[in-house]
Amino acid sequence: MLNLDIVYVADVRFEGGTSTALAAEITAAAKAGLRTGLLAVKGPLITLPFQMHPELRRLIDEGLTERLDPEQLVRSAMVQVHHPTIMENRPDRPVNIIADMVLVVLHHPVLDAADRIQYDLHRVTQHVRETFGRPAILAPVSAVVRSTLPVSLRDGVTVLDINWDNLLDIEEWDLRPDRPVSQPIVIGRHSRPDPLKWPLPAEVLQIYPSDATRYRIRVLGGGAYLTDRYGNLPSNWEIFPFAWEGVSRFLVGLDFYVYFHDPSWSEAFGRTILEALAVGLVVVLPPTFERLFQDAAVYSVPAHVERVIQRYSDDPDLYREQSTRARSFVANNHAAASYADRIRKVLGQSPDLSIEQQSPRAIDPLPQRNVLFMSSNGIGVGHLTQQLAIAQRLPRTLNSVFTTMAYSMRVAAEAGFQCHFLPHHRVLGAEAGDWNNTLAEELFDLIAHLRPTVFAYDATAVFDGVARCLSLYPELFKVWVRRPMWRQEHAMFLDYSDRFDAVIEPGELAQDFDHGPTASCRHEVLVVPPVLHIDPRDRIRREDARDLLDLPDDATVVAIQLGAGINFDMGEVRNRLIRELLRHPKVIALEIRSPIAVAALQTEPLGERHRIVSLFPSFRYSKAFDAAISAAGYNAFHEQVLGAIPTLFVPNEAEEMDLQINRGRWASLTGHGWLLRRDFDLPLSARYVEQLLDPLEQQRIASRCAGIEWTNGAAFIARFLEDHARMVRTDRDLSRG
Repeated sequence: MLNLDIVYVADVRFEGGTSTALAAEITAAAKAGLRTGLLAVKGPLITLPFQMHPELRRLIDEGLTERLDPEQLVRSAMVQVHHPTIMENRPDRPVNIIADMVLVVLHHPVLDAADRIQYDLHRVTQHVRETFGRPAILAPVSAVVRSTLPVSLRDGVTVLDINWDNLLDIEEWDLRPDRPVSQPIVIGRHSRPDPLKWPLPAEVLQIYPSDATRYRIRVLGGGAYLTDRYGNLPSNWEIFPFAWEGVSRFLVGLDFYVYFHDPSWSEAFGRTILEALAVGLVVVLPPTFERLFQDAAVYSVPAHVERVIQRYSDDPDLYREQSTRARSFVANNHAAASYADRIRKVLGQSPDLSIEQQSPRAIDPLPQRNVLFMSSNGIGVGHLTQQLAIAQRLPRTLNSVFTTMAYSMRVAAEAGFQCHFLPHHRVLGAEAGDWNNTLAEELFDLIAHLRPTVFAYDATAVFDGVARCLSLYPELFKVWVRRPMWRQEHAMFLDYSDRFDAVIEPGELAQDFDHGPTASCRHEVLVVPPVLHIDPRDRIRREDARDLLDLPDDATVVAIQLGAGINFDMGEVRNRLIRELLRHPKVIALEIRSPIAVAALQTEPLGERHRIVSLFPSFRYSKAFDAAISAAGYNAFHEQVLGAIPTLFVPNEAEEMDLQINRGRWASLTGHGWLLRRDFDLPLSARYVEQLLDPLEQQRIASRCAGIEWTNGAAFIARFLEDHARMVRTDRDLSRG
């Protein structure tokens, strides 16, 4: 049994103040020597594929709190449920936490400003009792939230007599330098992107004026929603996307922090306001915030905001006094150092408990969980290789199993993974309807046997058999990893997006050239950086790679990798380019055969310096190459460019493939490679080979490629799967089936 002082139960995907406040509490608990754990919940509010808040992820990675699995047996003095909405539905599996006290931290009011119910408090407290076996103790984060609570509560539910104030370590927030107000005056605000966090259109220019000679408006947390709400934005507005990092630096650059919202919105507290006060800004708010921040802020109606700002701009002493008052308010009322005392005070309500009485913590390994990877391709290794990149970055407590239609399955088996082969109906000559029925049955049996917590699907096509099977496992967390550059004829598969809990799109260097059907729904998916199986820095040293491949040090080595040739005949272009290479006496043409290359493609060397090798993953050896000739599939393209290998791209333009031609065009037009099209440019082969072998041209291309800033998207996806493999789901009402 794992013994803890506090277990935090939270939807770790919240991107705003709820997660930031929770991270501050976990940090304060760690500094106070308290032993804590974090149980992640997928609640009903967030439907898009958000990642775990980076601050919460950092706390787990640094060991400041324990990641919990619902099947772990945990004994804790206190459970804190952060945000009531995550318990509006019952958890989808039992939670084995023995708690002496359960607090529900109310980060949101029961009623909004228009008296609309925001959540069913009775359902929340009922589900808390059922889950943890204790009546809920409500902990409102502010007087605003407290004022919306019902007069009488049921089933032994009580309310703390103190507010669960947001806390902040003021030492982590730089103080704005004591400088005169800028000219033009810099007004700023920060909030998560939500239209309700903004004032009405009729009032917005009173609060954030458009006069560029007098004001600069800086917005952290902007987006297209602002144009939808207000139309064309004023030229003096500087819009930055919502961010978790660099907030202190953003705030210190302002003169005034001005925050007004839609009158129908009821702000439970205002974490971003607290942060602005901490850096000593003069903060201007509507009067509704006065009971929260007292004299630490200045209050105004929209029509008088400019007058208030001018008053403090004209009087440096008045500004300085208000700045000091703001920072002192945070230090005196919201200091993170007070957290341990708060916990002890609350635990003191239970006479048989104190933190000191807890037994020492035994660190138990997390229970083993299965992740089932499924891919569809039978003409290459792309989808399967991408899944290998993710699986190999998962922790050992997550066991990866592969089921695939790819004939390259052996590369996953050779990497040590359990594999299952499901042949495509074209291979079997089967009727599609019958095949889908069989596919659904076989996949059902596999899931029933493995009981994975995550199903990761990598393909363009979503087969009906897959969709039908997945619908029978609503508790299974389903992720569709789909690459961009779709052809329009594949658009029908977008209708299956809602069969998955998350859609993840690996990034595309040539994104500006992607106008396919997925481009218009990119805002609904999680876009990560381009995915590579092997990081460029992990490749074998040039000298060692040449040794292993028996390549002379003084030779110019050109790698040739044009794919399997199953659906797009590369035979003629391959022969022409290799012969052109061999006309140069110091060149070795190193042809790397696909693991599933068709026998029909000529395999005999075309000369003494034409070598044919089977090499997977070939990118590991690529420092041995001076240049390359390659197809422009997703994996090969990004390996060549991010590996800074001067490459002549020959795209596979078969109709069922993605738009490789667009990647080639991007490379050619931006100086990251060259493009040769099989059906258009074959007569120019000699010219392209001359360019490819020119040392100055090679240096130009390699330098451009090396300048690309990149982080491997495989690590992002692996973290996403890891986080969701341990989540409890409360995003659907189980009583309705």
